[in-house]
Amino acid sequence: MALAGVDGDHSGGVGGAPGSGSGAADCDGLAVRLQAALDAAIGAQRLPGAAAAVDVGGCSFRGAAGMADVATGTPMKPGDLFRVGSITKTFVSTLVLMLRADGDLSLDDDVSRYVPGIPGGDRITIRQILNHTSGLFNYTETHGFLSAVEADPTRVWAPEELIAFSAREPPCFEPGRGFEYSNTNYIVAGLLLEAVSGKPVVELLHTRILEPAGLANTYLDGAERAVPGLVRGYGSYDGELVDTTSAVDPSSAWTSGGLVSNTDDLTAFFVQLLDGGLLGPAELAEMTTGADALSADLLEYGLGLAQRSSPAGATYGHGGSMWGFVSASYHAVERDAAITVLVNHEDGDAEKIVDDLSRILTMP
Repeated sequence: MALAGVDGDHSGGVGGAPGSGSGAADCDGLAVRLQAALDAAIGAQRLPGAAAAVDVGGCSFRGAAGMADVATGTPMKPGDLFRVGSITKTFVSTLVLMLRADGDLSLDDDVSRYVPGIPGGDRITIRQILNHTSGLFNYTETHGFLSAVEADPTRVWAPEELIAFSAREPPCFEPGRGFEYSNTNYIVAGLLLEAVSGKPVVELLHTRILEPAGLANTYLDGAERAVPGLVRGYGSYDGELVDTTSAVDPSSAWTSGGLVSNTDDLTAFFVQLLDGGLLGPAELAEMTTGADALSADLLEYGLGLAQRSSPAGATYGHGGSMWGFVSASYHAVERDAAITVLVNHEDGDAEKIVDDLSRILTMP
């Protein structure tokens, strides 16, 4: 399969099987429809820009629309980098499951065995941290955290400081007695990785996932040297578009949401993950098993992996948000379709655009 090149404009391209047969023509027609849907989506949501990737049936679409930088008028390109927020959690959970496969931990170990200072940590298991059934309060929703980042947006945060905001709040429920999405869980998971492995989480990320999977455009923002190419992120305040790219130091998200990546890397990651290229069958089975029927769209949440309904059928993946950015990357395993959408506005709905593009795939 040969990818069609995309130059400096914001148009998309699709690669198909080499040659001039009907397969290549079908891919070209699909490219036109997908690009039109992406253009329409950013217009309907009034977004600065977006980038998308779709791999299905031997066709590989990479497209972009709108602006990477509104002030300079720089058009978005398919390979541009975005902050991807909570998609980070799937990478972190994958690392924990790799250590489990190595025999270094059990998912039923209590977290206090490895990470001290977690309220109720002697009753919270690693599994409950990864599937958000720990009951730990979400630090990003505490008044203390929000006041602190507003007072000093440039402050560099230690993970323990972030957990401390959660520790001051009562738990949402007893461990294992409910489901509550909490960024605190994945700050704990980051400390857990470092305690068990004896290595910085950035080193684990590169040696266990990024390098073996060939993901050269992904890095943990604030914890290592940046890869050039991050687009500007925006919010809307009092009706005005505001650049929020540097509104808060990325250390405030760390292993709960600090990754920067692009559509190529994220699509490749989820395909390799769900095809068994990163985890063995036992670990993948653990990851894809979770709480049922959490909402109309979110069918299950496993270990850092969501199962979501879409026009293309049930999909596995994750969404995310970070100041100025929204992301979604999902893989419909039975249909062998992968879709990633990255948006540079914090009020954008990337999962809706995933659905918009999914509908194109279901058309005859």
